[in-house]
Amino acid sequence: MKLFFLLWILPVTLGDTHVTCIYSEECMLPCKSTHLDIIHWYLDKKAVHSFFRNQNQLDYQHEDYKGRTSLLSESEIKNGNVSLLIRNIRVQDEGRYRCYAADDKTSDEKYVVVSVKALVTSVDITLKDDSVICTSSGVYPEPKVLWSSDPPAMEPLNTVSRTEDHLFTVTSQLKVDVITDTYTYNCSITTKDTHYTASLKQQAPSELSENEFTFECPVTKDFNYSLTLSFSTTILTYDSKTSMKFISEQWRDKVTFHPENGTIKLSHLNKEQLGTYRCESTTAQYRYITQTKLPSRGVEIAYIIISVIAAIIIIIIAIVFVVNRKKLSEKLSRSKNTSATKNTSGPGNEEEITLTNGNHANAKSCG
Repeated sequence: MKLFFLLWILPVTLGDTHVTCIYSEECMLPCKSTHLDIIHWYLDKKAVHSFFRNQNQLDYQHEDYKGRTSLLSESEIKNGNVSLLIRNIRVQDEGRYRCYAADDKTSDEKYVVVSVKALVTSVDITLKDDSVICTSSGVYPEPKVLWSSDPPAMEPLNTVSRTEDHLFTVTSQLKVDVITDTYTYNCSITTKDTHYTASLKQQAPSELSENEFTFECPVTKDFNYSLTLSFSTTILTYDSKTSMKFISEQWRDKVTFHPENGTIKLSHLNKEQLGTYRCESTTAQYRYITQTKLPSRGVEIAYIIISVIAAIIIIIIAIVFVVNRKKLSEKLSRSKNTSATKNTSGPGNEEEITLTNGNHANAKSCG
């Protein structure tokens, strides 16, 4: 019984035509027939499109397809091409469509299986506190998230939700133990047919001389790319497809860009132009964000000077304290010595006076 059922179903499914449609775009469902008096397209029990009496008959068309369907030109139909065009494809359009064509003698049916995919066209990646956050939206079917990082990080936490249009939004959060001076985090959002990778990187610049630095923005020769360099505002834009380059006026004597390898040279910078530069390079499938922090030497020198002055002040205070303490000690010592001298001389004088008076008395007695 099971074998019989399988043999009955195989001829139907093996004869189906499979079509993959791109979300929000047009999609052609192919069908040919020699019976052209009546043409009906159905999805399950929904009337998708009808044509007879040499014209479209849409009174019974399901609301889901109103204003979105059409057959080809009259000449194409006469040649047996009864394919159906559906505009503004939705996820809900997925399914097995039946193409029914008939005349007054006979009819035939063909089936077209439609699947829908919404391509991954962009991925956002940001570093916030101790987490790298990767996000993509408007994707179908449900995507997967793949991470790679240097230094290694913990397992990501993924959150998936669906919109009213049945599209997926995925957010992946990667916990980072320690934020180092240089790092690279790669996040890939993939479906069966598409993938998109976003990269967040922090790199150290090469210092050529004082206030002159060079660093690289990731670019590729295999794909057209657009590049933006910014420092609080946009400094440089470049489109490899047209070779169009724009540098803002105040930076034209400070920025040199080599599009063949993405090298950027900055020179003649003042202290206000030292800090973190952000370079973003994008293609149809990749997004590279590179941050480069230029050291602020003016701040470093000021910090060193302040530190030296503070150290000198502390040393002077210590010396003054030691000297004053020594002087105070010497003063106390002299005071003790003076006091001791007075105490020693006092009693001796009294004996001398007494003795003198005694001698004087004896003298009078002898007289």
